[in-house]
Amino acid sequence: PQSGVGTGVVLDTDGHILTNNHVVAGARRITATLSDGRSFPASVVGTDPTTDLAIIRIDAENLAPAMLGESSALQVGQDVIAIGHALGLPGGPTVSKGVVSALGRSIDTDQQNTIVDLIQTDTSINSGNSGGPLIDLGGNLVGINTAVLRGTGGRDSIDVEGIGFAIDVETAQQVAEQLVELGRVRWAWMGVFLADLVPEVAAEVGLPIREGVIIRNTVVDGPSDRAGIIPGVIVVNIAGQDIATVSDLTRLLKQELRAGQQVEVEVFQVADGAGSRKTLTLELGERPQQ
Repeated sequence: PQSGVGTGVVLDTDGHILTNNHVVAGARRITATLSDGRSFPASVVGTDPTTDLAIIRIDAENLAPAMLGESSALQVGQDVIAIGHALGLPGGPTVSKGVVSALGRSIDTDQQNTIVDLIQTDTSINSGNSGGPLIDLGGNLVGINTAVLRGTGGRDSIDVEGIGFAIDVETAQQVAEQLVELGRVRWAWMGVFLADLVPEVAAEVGLPIREGVIIRNTVVDGPSDRAGIIPGVIVVNIAGQDIATVSDLTRLLKQELRAGQQVEVEVFQVADGAGSRKTLTLELGERPQQ
């Protein structure tokens, strides 16, 4: 049997702990060790692969929930601290300090899913930090550490230092509330495979538009298929909001639209060497559980 180590954040006195989905996915047994040294068996309450978040629960007393901050108030260059069981080393969690390098970052996890509004930081984040808190200097939770990029690059093949990403606390809180209540998150879903419209390519082929999201394919009998949205069209507006990139569309589906909601979708369709705009009515579905 294999074992792994991750980190989590105590949310309330009922024993709910927020962590990453990839920390607990497929686990047959979970043990949560608190900062005071007490250990408890933990059960999974709910998971959301879309945002890589999960809620587990322990039966324990005298818990100290995290103080929630506001990631929307963060500024680039602001000092932040990452806490976690880096590399699973014995002796308890480690602390690393850095700055907010950028805000509003996006990472594609698969063809249909993009994690948006991530906080980029240069704090040292390693295996074992996943699910741990990113806090400001006031001790307030502003993010959940979820990913790190490493590699080599540059003309001289200089090693690139790890770039860390954290899920903003507002998204984490929204997801956590639904996981505790429902065991899942009801994300709005169009049932499509997407790609950004590249402005240079659009100009090269003579398109009169430079921004939008290309529908590469649709799920058979999915919401978009039923609405008459076909592969090859370019989505330019949904529910009155202009769509420039896949990140724009993903952010809209996660933050403002709801499953079961009817929305107007404006698409640009190329036919016979010309283009035309068309508005369709789409009833959003609920994203299937992965």
